[in-house]
Amino acid sequence: MYEHLTTTLNRWLKLADADKKPKFRVVISGNKSDPDDWTKQRIDGGVYKDNEKPTEDHPPKWEALELGIEVKRHHTCDFFSDEYQKGYSPNSKASEGALGQAMSYSSLVFFHQHRTHHFSILIFGTKARIVRWDRAGLLFTNAFDCFDDPQKLGEFLWRYAQMDSVDRGHDPTVTRVVANGYEDTLMDERAKVSRKVEEVVVDDEIRKLFDETVSTHGPRHILRVQGKKFLVGKPHTYTTVLAGRGTRGYIAIDLDDPKGPFVFLKDTWRVVGEGLDEEGKVLADLNSPDEQDQRGRKYIPTLVCHGDLEGRWQKTDSQDFWLTRNPNSDQKCPMRTHQHYRLVVKEVGLPISNFRNGREMVTLISHGVAAHGYGYKKGYMHRDISAGNLLIFVRQDVVNGQLKEERHGLLTDWELAKKLTDKGPRQLERTGTWQFLAVDILNNPSKPVEVWHEMESWFHLTLWLAVQYLPHNYEEVAEFMYEYFDATQKVQGGYTCGILKATTMESGVIRYATKPLEFGTQDDPFFPHAMNTVVYTLADIFSYRYKQIVPRPRVRGPPPGLTQVQLKALENIDDQVRFEELLLEYINGPGWPENDKTKPQVSLSEREPFPSSYCRTRGSKRPPSDGTADLDVPQPKHPAVAGPSGSRPKRG
Repeated sequence: MYEHLTTTLNRWLKLADADKKPKFRVVISGNKSDPDDWTKQRIDGGVYKDNEKPTEDHPPKWEALELGIEVKRHHTCDFFSDEYQKGYSPNSKASEGALGQAMSYSSLVFFHQHRTHHFSILIFGTKARIVRWDRAGLLFTNAFDCFDDPQKLGEFLWRYAQMDSVDRGHDPTVTRVVANGYEDTLMDERAKVSRKVEEVVVDDEIRKLFDETVSTHGPRHILRVQGKKFLVGKPHTYTTVLAGRGTRGYIAIDLDDPKGPFVFLKDTWRVVGEGLDEEGKVLADLNSPDEQDQRGRKYIPTLVCHGDLEGRWQKTDSQDFWLTRNPNSDQKCPMRTHQHYRLVVKEVGLPISNFRNGREMVTLISHGVAAHGYGYKKGYMHRDISAGNLLIFVRQDVVNGQLKEERHGLLTDWELAKKLTDKGPRQLERTGTWQFLAVDILNNPSKPVEVWHEMESWFHLTLWLAVQYLPHNYEEVAEFMYEYFDATQKVQGGYTCGILKATTMESGVIRYATKPLEFGTQDDPFFPHAMNTVVYTLADIFSYRYKQIVPRPRVRGPPPGLTQVQLKALENIDDQVRFEELLLEYINGPGWPENDKTKPQVSLSEREPFPSSYCRTRGSKRPPSDGTADLDVPQPKHPAVAGPSGSRPKRG
C-alpha cells in the first residue's frame, strides 16, 4: 500500500519540478522514531524538500518535514465528520484516536520548526482529507475518494509545490544560522566561555542553560524583533499544545551586544482584541518610574523591545473562514484571532523549583506578592499566578573586584493582566492557570478577579511547591496532587473546581484519605516545621471568606457571623502589603531547617500525561471542552474547526 502511494504522490510532485523552485518528494517513515524527538512518535510519512529528506525506512525528520501524511487502513477511522449538526466531530472511538494522533504529529511540526501554519494529508481507507492547522484552529476538506478521484490530491500537491515558503507556513522573520559562520561560532563561544566583568565570572548559571539549548544537533536561528536580531537555539521553555498562544521562551544573544548579558526572548501568539494590551506595553508602564511606592518594582522584568510580527500569515485566519461559512449562526465562533508577537526582557530567570530550602521558597513567594502589589498600584491585576510565572532571578554585580549576588523572585507573564479601570470580566471565561486559580473563580468563571482571589492563588502555589519539595507525611503524593490541583467536577455547561481543593478552602483543613497534611519529620529538631504554620494559618483565613460567600441549604438558615478576630484576619488577604507582611512574619520565625528541601516527590508524568489533544480556542491551559480560557487541565478531544470546505452547512 505504502509503495503504491509513494510512487503515485511522487509522480504528481515531479510534475511540479522547476529550476527555480525546491523539489519535493514523499518519503514513508521507517519503524524507528526520530532520535532527536523525546516523544518518540513516528508519522507514517511526509513531504520533504528533496535535499533534506530522510532515506526510505528511516525515522521522520521533524525539523525538515514540510507536510505530514498519516494513513489509516480502514474507512471507519475517518478523522472528522461531515455532519454540521455534530460539529464535524469524529463519530467513533477509533476516529477520535486517529484524530488525536494526527494532532500530536502536527504539534511536533510546530514545536521543531518556526511555523505560522501547517498542512497535512489524512488518508483513511480509500478516502482522504486535506487539513490546514494554525494557532486558532483548523480547516479541513470534505472526504474524497483518492482512488476514484485522484486528481484532487494531485492538484493539491502540485499547487503546494508552487507555493513559496511563506505560504507553505514557514515564518519569514526567522533565518537559519549558517553552519560555521560568524553567528554559529559566536553561539559556540558564548555557550562554552564564561563572561567576565573586571576578571570576575558572572552569569555562569545562565551560560550553562544556554549551552543546553545549543549543544544538541538542532538548528540555530536568528529571530527578529522590531528591527533587532537575536540568536537562539532550541526553546528553553515551551508548550507542545498546538492551538492557542503556543508560547516558547529562548535564552538569546542580542546581536547589538554580542558579548553582553544573555536576554530572554518570548515568542507567542497573543489574543487580538477583548481589551488585552500587548504585554510589552504593560511592562513599559510597570518599568516607568513615578511617585508610587517602588516596593516590588525590582521583582518585575525589564523590557528590552517588543512588537507584533508583520507579513503574511502572522495573524491566524481559521476564525475568519468559520465566520464566512457561518454568517447567520447564533453560535459564538469557537476560535479567537491570534497575532504572532515577540517580547524581549533583560532578566533570564531560573525555575522556581530551584529554591534552596523552605524559607527561601516562601521568601520568593513574598517577592511575587510584592510585585503583584506594585502592579496593582500601577493599575493592573496580573490574573495568572502559577509555578511557571514566578522565577528566581540571580542579580549579580561586581563591586571593587568582588561578586555581589542577590537571589530574588521575578513575576513574569503579564500578558493576561487586566487594567483595573476595565469594569467587569474581560470575557465570560476563566483566565489563568487551572491548578492555581481560586476556588471561587473556578466555580464562577465570569466573576471579576479580586485581590483576595489572587492571594488565594499564591496560597495554592505555596502548597504546590511545598508538597513536591519539602518533607511531609503523605506517601501517595501523585494522587494528592492530582485530586487537589488537577481534578474537576463536571456540571451542565462545563467544569468546576475539584472536591478536595474546594473542601480545603471551605474548611481550612488539608486532609486527604482521612489524614491531615503535616510538614516535617518527627526526628527533626525543628519539628514542627514552619510550613505548617504558613499553610494552615492561611487556609483558616481563606475559609472565613468562603463562610461568607458559599451558599448554605435553606433549612440550615443564614451562615453564622464571623468574629471580630476573623474579620480582622480577612484584611490580610484583601491587601498585598498585608499578605506580604504576614509571610515575612512566618519567614522570620522559627521552624525552618536549613536543608529541608527534598528531591521532587512527584513528576508531571506521574500525575497526568501531557495532553496531545487540540483545544477549542485559546491554548495550553484549558479544562475539557467547556470553552474556558488558558487553563492547565486535560484538554478537549475535539478541535475547533471551521468545517469542510466543500459544501456550506444548512441551518435547520
